[in-house]
Amino acid sequence: MTRSKVVIHMYVSIDGKIDGPHSSSASSAYYSDELFKMSNADANGRETIQMYAAPATLDLSDFEDAQIPYEDWLPEIESDTWSVSFDRQGKCGWTQNFFDYNGHQMHAIEVVTKQASQAYLAFLQSMNIPYIIGGETEFDFETVLEKLYAHFNIETLAVCGGAMINGAFLKAHVVDQISLVIAPHVNGDENKKASFEAVGQYVDDTFAFDQAKKLSDGGVHLIFKK
Repeated sequence: MTRSKVVIHMYVSIDGKIDGPHSSSASSAYYSDELFKMSNADANGRETIQMYAAPATLDLSDFEDAQIPYEDWLPEIESDTWSVSFDRQGKCGWTQNFFDYNGHQMHAIEVVTKQASQAYLAFLQSMNIPYIIGGETEFDFETVLEKLYAHFNIETLAVCGGAMINGAFLKAHVVDQISLVIAPHVNGDENKKASFEAVGQYVDDTFAFDQAKKLSDGGVHLIFKK
C-alpha cells in the first residue's frame, strides 16, 4: 500500500542545535519557504505543537462521560495544507483547529494512541480536528503514513521536530530524506537539543548526499536521501 514519503526537514546551527539565536537569520525564512515547496503537510511532536500551536491548558470536564470508540475519526474536511501532531497521550490544548504558519492556515490532524482518553477524543471532535489512532501505546508509523496518504492525500510529510519525534521516525526506519538548513552560526550550548534524539538507541540508517545550496546569509541547505 502507498504511504506518505517522509522528509525530516530541520533548521539548525552549524553544531546541529535546533534552538538558539540563529533562528532570526535569513536562512530561517528560507527554511520556512522551502517547507511548502516540498510538502503540503508538516508533522511535529507533542512538545513542539504545544509550544507553537496548541498551548492551552486542557479542561476536559465537559467530555468526562464520553464513550468514544478507539477508531479513526475522519470528517470531510478540505485543506490545502495540514499540520500533523504526533500526540501519543492526547495532551495538545487546541483553541482552534488550524495552525497559522508562514502565511498558510494549516488544518490540524492529531495522531494519538489508545493512551489518549475518550474525553480527549470527544474534545477533538468538538473542535472538528480529525484524528488517527496510531497504535496501542506506541506509534505504528507505517500504518499512520498509509492513512495520511489515503485519507488526506499527503504525498510527502515534512517532519519538522522536535528531536524526539525525529528520532522516533528514524528508529522506525521510515525516513526517506533528510533536509538540513544550516544557519551560519555556532550555538555551543550543550543544553540545547540537536535534530535527533533516539533515547540511547543506535539507529543504523545510512543516507547519501544528494545536493547542496549556498544561501544568501552564508548558510547552506543540505539534502541526503536514503
